Amino acid sequence: MGDYTTPRGPTSVATLEMDWKLPVYRGKSNKGKNSFSVQARRALPVGEAVAYIAGDDPRPLLVLRECLTCTGTDDALLTRGADNEKTFLMSRWFHCVKLPPDVLEENHPFHNLFPGKKPGHLFVAEPNGKLRLDLNGEQSRTELWGVMNKLLAARYEKKPGPEKSMKALLKILDQFDVIDDKITEVRRKIDKAIEKDGMRSRKLKKLEAELAKLNTARAESMKRAVATSKLELRKHAKTPDTAGNPADKQG
Repeated sequence: MGDYTTPRGPTSVATLEMDWKLPVYRGKSNKGKNSFSVQARRALPVGEAVAYIAGDDPRPLLVLRECLTCTGTDDALLTRGADNEKTFLMSRWFHCVKLPPDVLEENHPFHNLFPGKKPGHLFVAEPNGKLRLDLNGEQSRTELWGVMNKLLAARYEKKPGPEKSMKALLKILDQFDVIDDKITEVRRKIDKAIEKDGMRSRKLKKLEAELAKLNTARAESMKRAVATSKLELRKHAKTPDTAGNPADKQG
């Protein structure tokens, strides 16, 4: 997968967006007959923290710690100025979780996910916390893809498999770009026809039919993208047990 000099069209860009979840821990409350108290904030044991952010999602975890010193929230994951399409495509088979900078505070519920004096910026792991692989945020694309591939291989069946699906998705992205370019051109022609002859322009009916056909083609390509993205989890991959309340996922 090489670098691209031509920017992707709007449909491809939307398809490549990462689906980040932002879990917020809801601690248990103690209700008395005449009183109500909220449990003090504390760092959860690693197992509980992992189970909480994993929730009922059986996909492998990709957990990113936001950093106040990074120029962008995803700098620890994405290589600036490089082709990150493979990273975006691979991310659809992960449960992507983004945690705030204050996760480093000792009493943050998810603090133990990033312990030590020099905590990493991100890690990938099975939803039960096993096979965890950490990265410091300065890794190369090859290193990042390497650890992501290890989790995908451990979690998903080989056929069709992520690699084959990614190749198919890239072809669909190219189709999106061609269709988007044609849609832009047809809309330009419609505007020009209206500007010249008004809404009674003889060209309008034909152009609008062409536009409808292109929109249908884009919708069909989107259906293929969704179908191609569906991979089968290995039989041993079970939904993890959750600890406490399910994560409050936003995004």
